[in-house]
Amino acid sequence: MNERETIAINLKRYRLFKGLSQKELAKRIGVTSDTLSKLETGRQENPGLKYLRSICRELDISIEELFMVNPQTLKLEIVASDKNIEMVRAFIQAFRNLNLVK
Repeated sequence: MNERETIAINLKRYRLFKGLSQKELAKRIGVTSDTLSKLETGRQENPGLKYLRSICRELDISIEELFMVNPQTLKLEIVASDKNIEMVRAFIQAFRNLNLVK
């Protein structure tokens, strides 16, 4: 898998996890929906650091996370409380939808 494909897979994964449509994220980072679609399918040749940084800021991730070949190796620790239990449930469901947890 090359870097464009890695970015594409991770970008889509994190966008879906945040519950954003392509159109909504594209608007937030200042690109067209078509450009974002090309990024998510690995067809965009050079997305540029400016846009990658904007994407990371909007998705609340580090730039390194876009380049991770196997994000399943990340160790996550989730602390549930009365205040965030719904967010934790949504998080787990999002990962189930992406077949990242059982």
